[in-house]
Amino acid sequence: MTEQNTATPETFSARLIRREAERRAAMELATTTPAGLESALARLSAEVTADAAAAKSAPDR
Repeated sequence: MTEQNTATPETFSARLIRREAERRAAMELATTTPAGLESALARLSAEVTADAAAAKSAPDR
């Protein structure tokens, strides 16, 4: 049995924004130098770490 899509407009919008950000990041990474790639990966790592820390410290709804 398949699960029904219960996405709210907020989660749907968040997914679309995330996909667009990933698409742009992929385009940037595809055309960058090794030093630029290292910098971009460091930036992404910092963002992911910050998001995870924020999600962990956020109270459950």
